[in-house]
Amino acid sequence: MAHTSYRLRCQLYGHESDVRSVSTITEYDGIVSGSRDKTSRIWRPTDKTSFEQRTVLKDHTNFVIATCYIPSNNQFPDGLIITGGNDKKICVYSAKQGTHLFTLEGHEQTVACLSPVPQSDLLLSSSWDTTGRVWSLSSKQCVQVLQGHSKAVWAILSMNDSADNSRIILTGGADHIILAWKNQTRTHTYQGHTNCVRSLLALNAQEFLSCSNDFTIKRWDLNSSQCLQTYEGHTSFVYSIAMVSPDRFASVSEDRSLRLWSIGKSDSIQTIRLPSGTVWSVCSLTNGDVVVGCSDGRICVFTQDESRTANMEEIAGFEQEIASTTIQTKTGDLGEVKIDDLPNDDALKKPGTREGQTTMINKGDGRVEAYQWNMLDQRWMKIGDVVGSADSTAQGQASATGEKIMFEGKYYDYVFNVDLDEGIPLKLPYNVSEDPWFAAQAFIHRHDLNQMFLDQIAQFIITNTKGMVIDQRASDFADPFTGGGRYVPGGSSEKSTSAGQKSNNDPFTGAGRYVPDGQSSTTKKPNNINQDPFTGAGRYVPNGDNNQLSRPLSASQSSVIKSDKDVELSTTFPQTQYVTMSNADTAKILGKLKEFNESAAGDVGLRLTDVQLQEIGGLANGNIDNLEEKLTLLFQLLKWPINKIFPILDIIRLLVLQPDVCKYLFETEARSNEFISELFSVLQPDQSANIMLIFRTLTNLFSNDLGEKYLIKNSNSILAKTLIYLPLAKKNTQVALTNVILNYCIYAYRSNDQRLSNYLYECYKEFVDIQLESDGARRLLLALGTLFLTNAEIVLNVQTTSDNSAKRFFSALEKSASQFTAETLECFERCRALIKSL
Repeated sequence: MAHTSYRLRCQLYGHESDVRSVSTITEYDGIVSGSRDKTSRIWRPTDKTSFEQRTVLKDHTNFVIATCYIPSNNQFPDGLIITGGNDKKICVYSAKQGTHLFTLEGHEQTVACLSPVPQSDLLLSSSWDTTGRVWSLSSKQCVQVLQGHSKAVWAILSMNDSADNSRIILTGGADHIILAWKNQTRTHTYQGHTNCVRSLLALNAQEFLSCSNDFTIKRWDLNSSQCLQTYEGHTSFVYSIAMVSPDRFASVSEDRSLRLWSIGKSDSIQTIRLPSGTVWSVCSLTNGDVVVGCSDGRICVFTQDESRTANMEEIAGFEQEIASTTIQTKTGDLGEVKIDDLPNDDALKKPGTREGQTTMINKGDGRVEAYQWNMLDQRWMKIGDVVGSADSTAQGQASATGEKIMFEGKYYDYVFNVDLDEGIPLKLPYNVSEDPWFAAQAFIHRHDLNQMFLDQIAQFIITNTKGMVIDQRASDFADPFTGGGRYVPGGSSEKSTSAGQKSNNDPFTGAGRYVPDGQSSTTKKPNNINQDPFTGAGRYVPNGDNNQLSRPLSASQSSVIKSDKDVELSTTFPQTQYVTMSNADTAKILGKLKEFNESAAGDVGLRLTDVQLQEIGGLANGNIDNLEEKLTLLFQLLKWPINKIFPILDIIRLLVLQPDVCKYLFETEARSNEFISELFSVLQPDQSANIMLIFRTLTNLFSNDLGEKYLIKNSNSILAKTLIYLPLAKKNTQVALTNVILNYCIYAYRSNDQRLSNYLYECYKEFVDIQLESDGARRLLLALGTLFLTNAEIVLNVQTTSDNSAKRFFSALEKSASQFTAETLECFERCRALIKSL
């Protein structure tokens, strides 16, 4: 007799760490599993309900991420078990004997997925190295490399084109897209997921499924590239999917659940919670049973057949494990909790309305329990104790059901489990007042992880902290990185000239006043000296947008704060000397600081004394005695109203050029992260002066060995910020942002850093839709030409493909070429000519 729902059949123990992959050995309904413990294991059924471990495969030197099984055939009569690992290798074994036959090598990063090609000797693999590969098992050679993704490829699948019965290969990647390939040529792109694609599954000859870190599963038409249906229900990353019958499939997720779905329905038909923190992988046996691999090292098997169901004692123990777990409302699917609004135990007397329905019960003593409706047994089953609530107030206060979560001796608003394809989820502590990008970067440093994960971790934080209130400054602006209106990454500047002469004009309102983007009178007597300082052309313009002026600035006006290297920027390649931004009139900066101290600082109780003003003034002029005390005072001033802090940022911009200051700021990882996080905490799109000065500071950090080391180690996060703000930038702000990009390209050239150069080149596809003015365009052209001389693969891509980032960038620049200076136009032509000469 078959049940309509699945129940526990058995639990298999043997792995010492999380089980990343499970596959079916179809000939006898066995299981092959791969684990972070560096082993793969073969499990064979012993009776109706259980399995025994038969063989342990130990040929990988690092985590095993992927497994697959190939049935016996003429060439391999014993069948094959194939495993892929974090050691970049693919190991091939005799399925019958468990002996190692040979190893396939060629991937440059972790092997993420393996998939056999039916009725052939071919094997498909995908990797974090951004490629898919096709291997001949007969020749033991790679016969095709599929290159088209910009990030890790986590899924690969073979299907047949029903039109001509030719083979189509599908690949899904961390770049959110699925690509179709025929004879090594890309034929289709499937777009719709908003996060990494984790697994692919064929439904029939015309359709396939994909699952993603965006919490969804999608059904696609193979030939039209159209998404036919979206399945929603999971509340975290969906890692793996598998068919269990012709019209049903299963999925597993970071939300610690196994869900069963009917192809025609968008809601799951059964939800099974597991006690493990993460459920990584799923496969189905030929008898319809479902196998899942979990982060605690166990393998669980579920069945619809009553004769194979575990005994009542084992089921009760399993359910008790689930009931004893905890659920954070901030990361689960239970919604926010207001304890007083929750029902009591009487609510459990009323039947649920659907399979998997969840509810929370106020136990009356400050505790909240979560229950799930089991349609088969017609009962509510406890699935955990709830440990978070919306009674928490803003800015990271403790929850009403308990204190903040403690991790390594400190309290946090969240402690996430983060999946990085490196094994068991790592603990990521986070407070809502932190910048997600730098919390992610600190996490990478703590665990010595690959920098490629930065975007994934930051987006995980953003997604799972939606709706939480962050530190409010004197602005109604919602933070672009964590708020609901954040910008997801997809410019113009006046040319810097020589420094102007000093004048005796009033430093606060006159033509010689301090202007952070460098608009100031420089020659003769300014023609606007008697104009109104608030409305005239000589007024203070904090964001440097001259289009806001009532009339154009005179030709005599030029930048007070400029790039020392601007006069040396040529039209030749490569650029080899870092750009720095060191010129300033400190008297004007300090004058503005004094003005703001008198008018604004009182609003937040941070008015400086005269002695403190003198200390800041001495610091700005190079006196670094009592450096720690002075810097502490300076950074406290960043709590001033957001539109009043640009003189402070300008001082910081100058200070980082001093070796002793950089030594202090960057001698420890904690202090350097804190410093950069402080800077980025005041980034807001409507404060262009702050943006400009912060990125000038980053530009200057390249001139110091410790600063340079930090910028390179954190290149992904810094460049991600740059790409966010570049589309919004005007005038000198655009120059500041593009100077950072140029300096990164110079570093890549000087150090022959191929990884960084590839990443920088990928950034150019983001520049196509940005309105670049002459100076910004010039810097990006100098950077691109330098990349051409750094990485031959980039040149080959441009020379051999009709559609690439460089050509699209050139085409976009042509539309604005009439507005470019002669120097920029010359640089444009030299850059295009460089491609032909290499």
